This record gives sequence, C-alpha cells and structure tokens, in this order.
Amino acid sequence: MSPVILDEKKEKMLELDVRRKIYEIVKKFAGCHFREIERKSGLSTGSVSYHLHYLARYGIIKEEKEGNKSHYFPVDFKAKNIKLLALLRQKSVRKILLFILTHDNCGHKEVVQSVGLSPSTVSWHLKKLEENNIVGFTKHGRKTFYHILIDEEEIINLLITYKGSFLDTMVDRVIEMWEID
Repeated sequence: MSPVILDEKKEKMLELDVRRKIYEIVKKFAGCHFREIERKSGLSTGSVSYHLHYLARYGIIKEEKEGNKSHYFPVDFKAKNIKLLALLRQKSVRKILLFILTHDNCGHKEVVQSVGLSPSTVSWHLKKLEENNIVGFTKHGRKTFYHILIDEEEIINLLITYKGSFLDTMVDRVIEMWEID
C-alpha cells in the first residue's frame, strides 16, 4: 500500500473525535500508560480501553507491555527508545538516570544521597537499568561506579521532545546544562 492510501486510511480511522483525542495524547505523551491516558482524556475506562485497542489493532499506535502495565507509543516511534522512554516515565528511575548522566562514574552512595531514595530502592532501579543495558558499572575494590552505556544524546533528545510530559524541574535543569555545553 502506498503512503497516501495509508494516510487516508489513518485519517478515516481518526475521524471520530474520541479516537483522535486518544491518539493525540499517545503522540504527545509517548510511553504513557493506560491510567495516564484515562486521566488526561477525561474519558471512561471502557471508552479509553476500546479505542486504544482499536488504534493498536490497526497499527496506528504501538502497545508495549511491561509487567502488568502497557505503554503506548506512536507507530513511528523508534523501537530502541521504547524501553528507555518507558523507564524515563518512572520518576525514581528518571532521577537516578539524570543524576548518572550529569555525574559520570558516580558511586552508589552519591546516587542515594542525590535522589532521596533508600539504598535498596536505588539498587533495585539500578539493576533494572543495567538489565536494559542503559547503565553500566565498574568496581574498584568494594565500591561500584555507574556510567551511561547508551548514546547520551538519545536520552537528551527524548527528554527535550517529551519535556512537557515529564513536569519535572530536574529534567529542565539537565536540558539547560546540556544546551550550554
């Protein structure tokens, strides 16, 4: 099928105001989960569920399951960034990742002090970031130091693109620092 026919088909499917509203939320807040879409749209649970499944079934959006949560993305969203953005949507993980991004080779204790979470919670999130090959570590004696494994520009680009959806002053500060360098 040619791109023109696909665009016409997509436009036809999005003629319904409710469906278009949900699609626009997914586009603007890529990686958001069901309850976020429900809150932002002000629509009933059943309506949001029906239209999300419809949009996913016809390839207008992508649904990615993580545990018991589904995250929704525009269909043209880069596959390699799906997991990263889903993790960035979690405030605690985002704080940890932003700290490591701005403090390369920082220690566990520094991360804990910066993000204000318990050491075990930070360890749990760091393990999740390691498993997804986003953060790596090196050991020097008994100390562990963390660094970013993926392209830092990719993280910053996602933060800039979806800045409005994070509502986080820490994101604003990191973006400002990145733009100054």
